Amino acid sequence: MAATQKTREKFIELRAENVSFDKIAKQLKVSKSSLILWSKIYELDIQNLRAITYEALNERYKVGQQHRLQMWSEQLESVREELKKRGLGDIPTPKLLELLDTLNEKLKSEAYRVEFKGQKVVKPLDAELLTTTKQDSWYG
Repeated sequence: MAATQKTREKFIELRAENVSFDKIAKQLKVSKSSLILWSKIYELDIQNLRAITYEALNERYKVGQQHRLQMWSEQLESVREELKKRGLGDIPTPKLLELLDTLNEKLKSEAYRVEFKGQKVVKPLDAELLTTTKQDSWYG
């Protein structure tokens, strides 16, 4: 039974890595029909392991939204600093202004709505109870 559990754990790992049923069947010496059944039984485990793997890749290659925002913010600040040093008569200035607009647009497209939610408040209203939720919003 312990070998079966190890086999199933290996199956979950391989499916999370998108290895085909054919290759898994040969490697684990398990029938494809069993693997298909296992894929239904362990679907959530496979999806969660896949998500963990993708998250690690995103972090490794810094492709997440937070990293893009940080990178573009730093570039935008560099362009602003360079523009402060230059007069409008400089030849590269139009290119810097174009870059400034581009970076501003990228940052604007990455902005998202931040919502702060409070606890539910129950207030008596005549004979009935009215339940409301306090909610504040901010766009960044």
